[in-house]
Amino acid sequence: MVFRLSLVWFLGVAGGLIAFLLSFLVPPRSLHSHRQTFFSPLDFKLAGGIFLALSAFFISFRLVKPDAMLEMFAGVESVVVFSIIAIVALALSYPSRLMFMVSVALVISYCVANAMTGDRDFVVLVVASILGLMFRYNQFIKFKALLFVAAFMILLLVSGVVVSMGRMDVDLTADNITQYFLFNSWNAIILPLVQQLTNFWDGEHLRYGQTYLDMFLSLAPSPFYSAFGMEKPIVVDNPALWYYITGLGGIHVAGVAFENFGLFGVFMNGFISVCFLRLIDSRCREDDFLRIFLYMLCAATVMHWVWYGEIYLLNSLVFYVMALGLFLTMKLVRVLK
Repeated sequence: MVFRLSLVWFLGVAGGLIAFLLSFLVPPRSLHSHRQTFFSPLDFKLAGGIFLALSAFFISFRLVKPDAMLEMFAGVESVVVFSIIAIVALALSYPSRLMFMVSVALVISYCVANAMTGDRDFVVLVVASILGLMFRYNQFIKFKALLFVAAFMILLLVSGVVVSMGRMDVDLTADNITQYFLFNSWNAIILPLVQQLTNFWDGEHLRYGQTYLDMFLSLAPSPFYSAFGMEKPIVVDNPALWYYITGLGGIHVAGVAFENFGLFGVFMNGFISVCFLRLIDSRCREDDFLRIFLYMLCAATVMHWVWYGEIYLLNSLVFYVMALGLFLTMKLVRVLK
């Protein structure tokens, strides 16, 4: 089993490392901030008003009626997080004291409202905000700042563990916090992979991409499927319910790849994932809102991406496309007015 786990780890890392090295062979694009763009800052700011209203409404609703919010958790939570990210991206792209105060107030309010119900989605929002800030002002980031960010990230993860333990009525002792932080959280995604490698090493389980196809076919909102009398392939946050262990949270992204294409899938998953992340991380224009927005959306999904597979990333990309549609609508309204 140690050999099998090591092989899966090696293939995933090898795929990512090869993609990372090949990315240096791609010549950088030289684009400048003054280049003419299709959208104007006003289009983004008008749409930002809608994102602000949406975020404020759902945060207020959650503070007043947390139980009602939990009943529709899966769909609404991501929309709220992504909407707040849009506001933070606006504040980073077009800095002003007002935008800074509004974005900070939204992030803090969401963290409080989220923690009150024992949920940990505030962690991904804070992570996305910090990474977006570092992406925007990377020229000012020094080694000491990186150490501070690393320490803050660890503290943030610990706070998420504490909030989760409180929801499960676990005593908040030092031993319990250490146990949950170092073992329980990671066992939730590693143990299913261990069972896969134990029971299905010979490849009789392969789905040959069916899970990934189901992810794409599940991107549309649920009412769309109801209107046409179709069944949505994936109706919950966890796309790996085909391999669910009771009491555990999900399955490692390598497990999803292994389930569909075996060891070759693990290698290609690492390769394609790093190619995509390098593309997002490359800086084409200074202070470009769309790039910062996309970067922060992807940053918000990284942990869920590792935990459940690519479905969270696909959901964030769908939100990005829908946001582009909203920006286009704002542009048309402004031009035709």
